[in-house]
Amino acid sequence: MKNTIKWVALGLLLMVIFIMTMMKSPEEITNMLSNVTDQLRTFSVIAHIIFLVVMIIGLISKKLRGALFFLFIAFLSLSATVIAIKYMILPNIIIFAMFFGLIINAYFKKQLNFELENLKPANLFFGIIGMVFGFWYLHWVETPIWLHALYNSPLGVVNCPTMVTICGFLCLTEKPRSVILETTVALITLYFGFFGVFRLGAYIDIMLIICALFLILRLGSYLNLEESKGEEV
Repeated sequence: MKNTIKWVALGLLLMVIFIMTMMKSPEEITNMLSNVTDQLRTFSVIAHIIFLVVMIIGLISKKLRGALFFLFIAFLSLSATVIAIKYMILPNIIIFAMFFGLIINAYFKKQLNFELENLKPANLFFGIIGMVFGFWYLHWVETPIWLHALYNSPLGVVNCPTMVTICGFLCLTEKPRSVILETTVALITLYFGFFGVFRLGAYIDIMLIICALFLILRLGSYLNLEESKGEEV
């Protein structure tokens, strides 16, 4: 019963998010996001520095890796939530507050396991894609885009770079995983990937689609395996 309630609530929230994102024109959304990213360039630089520190320490220290990676994706979700509240971006408030809660829940249930030593090549590949293009997000920055995106693309500020980074980190997890967390992140990231490409002309958001689809396919494979085990029992 509890699981049914969770999935129904997720479905309703996805519908609300879809409706909210369609209430403004692409021009209005572009102007709003451009304004937010311009005002928070310094924060974006700080987020990039934290990202690098977390990755370096996490790769060196297996003991600290799990806690650091968890804290970083929780930080991204929380910062995006606070920024959304400040600028009254209603869909983002719902999305990133939900991400934050699910990440916290997954960690304390021991469902965020970053055992990179045993990681399958596909998980590593798509994880790297998500993290690289979250860190080096080629949109909402001034020209030359390829250079400025290296240190002040809006990571932890607006939807797409934040989502694809979280997606990338989730690709690096080993079982047991949180099905509700990965489903929520994957579906919302997939939606905003298509939204960015087709509504905002942000073609870099194809990376969101790629990472989200991988998570969805991996989830499908995992759930099918669990169902098969249940039938055998």
